[in-house]
Amino acid sequence: MADNTPKLYEGMFLMSQASVSAGLGNALDIVRGMLDRADAEVLTLAKWEERKLAYPINGHKRGTFLLTLFKVAPTQIANIERDCNLSEDVVRVMMTRADHMGETEIAEALKAAEAAGDAANLEEAEAASAEA
Repeated sequence: MADNTPKLYEGMFLMSQASVSAGLGNALDIVRGMLDRADAEVLTLAKWEERKLAYPINGHKRGTFLLTLFKVAPTQIANIERDCNLSEDVVRVMMTRADHMGETEIAEALKAAEAAGDAANLEEAEAASAEA
C-alpha cells in the first residue's frame, strides 16, 4: 500500500510569457490552482527569475520561473504533472522531494519568499498607479 502522508516538495514551474503578460498574479494563480486541485499545502510560491531560454522550448524563447515549496501526498505528483502538461501556460515543470532541506533552510526560504512577494506586490502597485 502506498504511503499517503504528505511530503515536502520543491517545484520549479517555467511559465509562458503569455501567462505572465496578464500579470504575475495570473501566473501565480494558475500554479496555485494546480496545487490546490491536488490538495497540496503551499508553503511558498514566488517568482524566481525571468530570462531568455538557452534554446526554444515549444516555440518559447523567454520564460518566467516560479519556485514553490509545498506539501502533498506522493500519489498526487502525477496529477500535478498531468495538469502542467495539459496547460498551455506551463512550458516545463520539475518537482523534487525536498527532504534534504532542514528546518532552518525552510524558514529561510519562507522568509525570502515573503520578501520577494512583498517586492512583487510593490512592483504591481507601482505599475497600476502608473497606468492610472
